[in-house]
Order: sequence, then C-alpha cells, then structure tokens
Amino acid sequence: MPASFLLITVFVVELLSTVLDAIGYSVIAAMLWGTYSRLSNNKKAQERVQLRESITHMRNELRTISSVDQFAKWAKMRRKLDAVSASFERVSGELAIERTAFELYVNLVLRVAVYGSRAVIGLYNYRVAVFYVPANWFYPVLWTLSLPSAPMGSVSVAVWAFVCNRVCKRGAAIFNRVLRPVDVAGEQQAAVPAM
Repeated sequence: MPASFLLITVFVVELLSTVLDAIGYSVIAAMLWGTYSRLSNNKKAQERVQLRESITHMRNELRTISSVDQFAKWAKMRRKLDAVSASFERVSGELAIERTAFELYVNLVLRVAVYGSRAVIGLYNYRVAVFYVPANWFYPVLWTLSLPSAPMGSVSVAVWAFVCNRVCKRGAAIFNRVLRPVDVAGEQQAAVPAM
C-alpha cells in the first residue's frame, strides 16, 4: 500500500470515527430504523398508525356521547375503545422490541466496522512507514515516532493514527463550542457532549 494512500486512509478512518462518536451511534441507528421501516413497509408500524387513528376517532366520538343519557351506547363504545387500546399497546410493545433489536444490530455493525478497520489497518501495516521526518527536527524523540516497528526516522501507523485521532477530537470539540447555542445571559448551553 503506498504511503500517501495509507496516510489518507488512516486520517479518513479516524475522522469517520470522530464524526460517528459526535453524532452518536444510537442516533444513527434511530435514523436508519426510520428509513428501514418506511422502505420495508413494516406491517406492525402501519397497524400501529391505523390503531392510533381509530383510537383518536373513537375518543372524539365518545366525547360526543353523554354517559348519563346514553349509558348503553357509551359503555359499548368504551369497551370497544379499551379493546383497541389494548391492541395498540400490544403492537407498540412488539414494534419497540423489533426497533431495539434493529438498533442494537446497527450499533454493533457500525462499531465493528470502525474499530475493526482501525485494528486491521494498524496490524497489517505496523512495520510500514507512513512518512519520513527530517532527523534533526525530532532528534530526541525520533525513535518514539516509529513505535512499534516502523523504520527509524519515520512515523508509524500507530503514531499517525493517534495524532489523527487527537486532531479530529480537538476539531470536533472546537466545532461543538462554536455551534453551541448561547442563552440570553451569555452562558453557553451544552448542545452535544464535549469529547
């Protein structure tokens, strides 16, 4: 693998990791769930929407019926509403279980992809020099830049990944501070947790 390609690949992986950490794996999984349920025409989601509409319609109709004057009709409508509400709760519970399983799976896949690619790149290229530095620039610590096994006078993949990670995290923290809303008193509010 050419050194310039390795340099860019490590930076892109670290940047992607930082972006995913900043957004949040659970937020991405929730967005993907919404897309998946719309595209797959999820029957439970459609049934839940229909049940919610019928509950709203029945409640509005029940409000128009007097419980004193038309008790039999009111009681019949109330029993029907209770049955539809129970169905709604059952479908909502099943849908919540399905959503949780989907989100856990997506979360796991994203984490394995990010951390797995980091590990594969680091282990496969641990003896490769990402780039060489002039010896007189970093003379006292030149050997630490090549840890664990890169040639002396070079920057190893592990050190380059560490530097890219720190730069991306600092950049995300600065970006977070810039975009954080300011209230009337001039104090910054926490929009996204700092890294």
